Amino acid sequence: MPSIRVVVADDHAVVRRGLKTILEAPDENADATLPISVVGEAETGEEALLRVDDLTPDVLLLDVEMPNGDGVEVARTLGTMKSKTAVLALSSHEDPVYVQGLLQAGASGYLTKEQAPYLIREAVRAVADGQKRWFVSVTPDANPLDQFTERERTLLGLLVDGCSTSEIADAMHVTPATIRKYASTLYDKIDVSNGRAAIAWAWKQGVADRL
Repeated sequence: MPSIRVVVADDHAVVRRGLKTILEAPDENADATLPISVVGEAETGEEALLRVDDLTPDVLLLDVEMPNGDGVEVARTLGTMKSKTAVLALSSHEDPVYVQGLLQAGASGYLTKEQAPYLIREAVRAVADGQKRWFVSVTPDANPLDQFTERERTLLGLLVDGCSTSEIADAMHVTPATIRKYASTLYDKIDVSNGRAAIAWAWKQGVADRL
């Protein structure tokens, strides 16, 4: 039976055992979701990289504070390796330094150990499916949407929704040429070159679902 394959990385054995129990527990709607299987464990950042390389899991559930490579270093290294394993960070607290570092390193999400078990499983399934799950503020100092006009926020929201240029033009009651002009200004503000990169920016900033 297919399952979502997870490696759990934490420097405390009791935490790893607890997470394995949580992840592999059946959900109420188990018939509608893939089961989760913990296929490997690691207690250091270095071991986490080795397990991902050896086992190619769907998700690495990663403690942010570990010896021999913290969560940010591990996520950054996996990014340079072009790994397809989604990184879901886990911490006992919300640290803006780690949150921003993981965001920039390309992690798919961040949650605290106080989250309910079903939310941890939901987050694992979401990032395995290519989604983002940030259960903490990813912009502790400022709201990245504040730099946009209302029109630009609408445009970005329509891009995230998967609309084409012509569809956006119809929704905003302007011409496609005008939309391209609006988009150029938006792209300049966030230093990207196209709509796909703008969508990726919105997800990385944790604002895609707030547009």
